[in-house]
Amino acid sequence: MSTLLRRTLYSIAAGITLYVVVVLWFDVDALQQTLVGYPWALFVAALALSAGNYLLRFAKWELSLHWLRVRDQAPDLTVGRSLLIYLAGLLMSVTPGKVGEVLRSTLLKASDGIPFTRTAPVVVADRLTDLIALVLLAAIGVAERPEYVPILVITLILVSVGVGVLGSPRLLGKLLDRLDRIPRLRGIVAKARPLIDSSVTLMQRGPMFWLSVLSVIGWGLECVGFWLIVNGFTGVDASLRTCTLLWSAGTLVGALSFLPGGLGATEGSLVVATTRMVAGATQPVAMAAALLGRTATLWFGELVGGVALALFLRNPAVRGRALDGDDEPADDGVGRADGNGPLGPQDGTAEPADRA
Repeated sequence: MSTLLRRTLYSIAAGITLYVVVVLWFDVDALQQTLVGYPWALFVAALALSAGNYLLRFAKWELSLHWLRVRDQAPDLTVGRSLLIYLAGLLMSVTPGKVGEVLRSTLLKASDGIPFTRTAPVVVADRLTDLIALVLLAAIGVAERPEYVPILVITLILVSVGVGVLGSPRLLGKLLDRLDRIPRLRGIVAKARPLIDSSVTLMQRGPMFWLSVLSVIGWGLECVGFWLIVNGFTGVDASLRTCTLLWSAGTLVGALSFLPGGLGATEGSLVVATTRMVAGATQPVAMAAALLGRTATLWFGELVGGVALALFLRNPAVRGRALDGDDEPADDGVGRADGNGPLGPQDGTAEPADRA
């Protein structure tokens, strides 16, 4: 996990540097003038809406743990510790595709002895349902901006393929068999095989439906937050429908770019689209809105995640296990597609560790 944390800190530093460079290049004075008299209560409201989104996403995490029957193995896992583990994962939002959020699985293994492979697929299910939610939200205003249709179509194709493959043990098994023929990928394939049962469980219609519903509501809160931020600027008049399209499409652009946290891609898309689509939005206004919007979501999450991780690692024993953990855990002996994985009898499972 130490390597993962180090890379995340590098990404955070790179993101901050990027913001500083962009602001200096753009025009610091122009941005300052734009923010003079800005009603900061709207920004605080956007932060509160982001916090609401985090709670809804925590509900997704808890539902996933329920469907994977994690507490059958870790009955002492409290909601409070689970929340702390979930929030700590927000620190990894600046990793490409947020894949670094598997940190939660590492922390859960360190505190409760749950095999990494049992819960790692939760990140995949989370990302896929996020994409579904963003497509649905963006579709609200896409009729007015047909240029975004290709982005939505590409996203839907990727999600459909992902759910189809990950939801079928036969297809997933065949895919891994083919990848196993490539010498350089054999190690990765060996570590991926134990994930099959958990992936199949979460990719069923019921779980995907409810996770998507929570994602739509959560991302909808962020869209409302961006709408509040944009309309806080003097002379700007933006509808909620337009801001929903802007935020959803901008986030999709960032996700498809696979840049860490979508840095640069999301902001650039927001600035260009806001300038074109929102009445009264000059380029300085669009830039300021994009920076405030990302601060209230991405960077707020980084702050919350950092605090949560620090609180979680207060226990010396848990901290030692977490920091010594492997970023790419080997097969834990569970999660096999033969019925003896996480949904069947458990074997080779570590005893629950000291509680955080």
